[in-house]
Amino acid sequence: MKKALVIFGIILVFAGVIVASTSVIHTEESERSTVATAPPNEWEVSGPFNKGDMLSVEFVPPNLNELVIADSNLKLSVEVADSHGGKTVFEMEFSQTGFGGSTILKNLTIVSNEDGLTASNPPTEVGGIVPHTDDYSANITRVRVSYIAPGEGFWVPSNLKLVKEVVCKEYPYLFALPIGIILMVVGGCLSFWGATSSKQMLRARRKTP
Repeated sequence: MKKALVIFGIILVFAGVIVASTSVIHTEESERSTVATAPPNEWEVSGPFNKGDMLSVEFVPPNLNELVIADSNLKLSVEVADSHGGKTVFEMEFSQTGFGGSTILKNLTIVSNEDGLTASNPPTEVGGIVPHTDDYSANITRVRVSYIAPGEGFWVPSNLKLVKEVVCKEYPYLFALPIGIILMVVGGCLSFWGATSSKQMLRARRKTP
């Protein structure tokens, strides 16, 4: 009976470890928030970021159907810089899907990176992880591309903004932690009590003439 109690206690301890370990299982969801938006007709935007933040540069891409361009492609350079001298330059190449088709981002590359953002290469977006807590600025190289319609002037990026992406962790099984601890404590107590009782009974039998 005492041995069975010890075995049962050990089983409870292992079960508690397994249940408690599930409490660290988590899911991650990313949330994007706008840090700063450039005023209308501006080519540059700046805003504060903390070390380790994910910075992204966003703007409404040009509609090549509305612009006078030499060929079907349009290249833009985006420079992201901080006050420490760090600088990362991206090149974006837009093209049309056939004559009069929609505008797509054909190519995105990192032209140079001097102590700037930590970004994948090739990049998946204009941005990366910032190395310092600082104000960061994004500047699009000014291009003299005019609209086809007369009187509309030159193209200017609209809704230019800096975006911060924050990863939020959720622990849906956190409630399992106290349950696992209780199982481990109960199992440990049962095993200890069962083992101690078995030793006492064995000693009593040895002393009996």
